[in-house]
Amino acid sequence: MRTERADQPTVTAPPANVPTTLPRLTSLRAFAAGAVVVYHLERWEIWRAPTGIFSIGYTGVAFFFVLSGFVLGWGHRPGLAVGTFYRRRFARVYPSHLVMLVVAALVPVVAVSVSRVALVPNLLLVQAWVVRDDVVYGFNGVSWSLSCEAFFYVVFPFAYVVLRRAGRTARWAVPAALVVATGVAGGLAGEGSRVAAAAFSFPPARLAEFLVGVAAAIEMRNGWRPRLRAVHVAAAFVVATLVAVRLPYPSPDAVMVVPSLLLILWGAARDVEGRRGVLTTRGLVYAGEVSFALYLVHELVMIDVRSRVHGTALTVALVTVLSLGAAVALHHAVERPCQRLLRHGVRGARHPRR
Repeated sequence: MRTERADQPTVTAPPANVPTTLPRLTSLRAFAAGAVVVYHLERWEIWRAPTGIFSIGYTGVAFFFVLSGFVLGWGHRPGLAVGTFYRRRFARVYPSHLVMLVVAALVPVVAVSVSRVALVPNLLLVQAWVVRDDVVYGFNGVSWSLSCEAFFYVVFPFAYVVLRRAGRTARWAVPAALVVATGVAGGLAGEGSRVAAAAFSFPPARLAEFLVGVAAAIEMRNGWRPRLRAVHVAAAFVVATLVAVRLPYPSPDAVMVVPSLLLILWGAARDVEGRRGVLTTRGLVYAGEVSFALYLVHELVMIDVRSRVHGTALTVALVTVLSLGAAVALHHAVERPCQRLLRHGVRGARHPRR
């Protein structure tokens, strides 16, 4: 099992009279990424939370996939050329992925393998289509979710049109039914089965979570505003978590879609209203901006430190410091400049404020 990733919650063409950025959604990415990191600490037997609650930390993937759909749906401009959309998505994801693929080929320890059979699928970001662990999780294992995201990006321009034209009931019901069906099928098949593996990592099986986010964004663009309070969202997370920890993998992913969606709707609604709060502070927003890089680097750092260092406290400290340092470096040295270059060309990269 591996986890996650979603898009930068900065919209390019929002509805009229609303902010161009959604800072709460950016900040929330940092917490979801943190859950994934702690999950991997448990998975690699470095540190285990006393309650065992982070044994389902991999469900951060549900949050990131729903968030990705919401952000793209919220910021989409119908007149945008499909080729331009694809180029921007490529710029967002691929450069950092490619760098970490090279890093994975060079470091002593990886999560599964660096086999030749996994190289081309990982280069092309289609590894999640092959239901084999040595391919899906080959090289930098966490990048399996980028393979799903790549599929979502291909589908999005067409799915957006279909969902926008659909009635409200169909817009919500179809993605929700697919989420439930995938979760039930994977859970009934049992962990270790090919069905369960596909339910977790196969791109079409995860598409419904993304579409839930797109549907929610379309509703908000149409003027709908959810009446949610923080206490409602917190209660949903508590109940869903209590249910999810008792379900077989990968069913918890489907369960956590609901509180993830509620959290995204709550944050987006407050951002649209222009409200300030802890989640809009610069420090947390920056942490969210770096979360993609943290996601990409943390597992490789973790397993290589684990192979050389003994002692829980020292290992956790080194993993934390090195992961954060590597994430900041990847974000500023690769992610941001490459995104400017590929989105706007050389002139835009040299003069990003123009």
